[in-house]
Amino acid sequence: MDLVSAKALVWAASVGRSVELKPEAHIYFFDRYSRLAEYHRARGRLQKARRFQRKADEHYRASGGFDGPPYAAAMGMPRPQRFVRTSAVSRDAGGGDDAA
Repeated sequence: MDLVSAKALVWAASVGRSVELKPEAHIYFFDRYSRLAEYHRARGRLQKARRFQRKADEHYRASGGFDGPPYAAAMGMPRPQRFVRTSAVSRDAGGGDDAA
């Protein structure tokens, strides 16, 4: 269902225009087709698995390859300030119940 909806969105966005998928979109399709190929391979449907793996490989080549997920980086940040308590209770002696 994931692939069908993504392909439908790509089709709708490209109607009447000459557009190409971005490398990130190719990586997305590569991931989905690879998972689908593995799913069918695990269930013994080798012909379907090969077909989906071919599509995954096409998207991988079109993406230009990738090194993996975006990795986290150590960032220098200042130490957080101490917790500050705030009393948010009104001290209005008039007893006004004017809710704004």
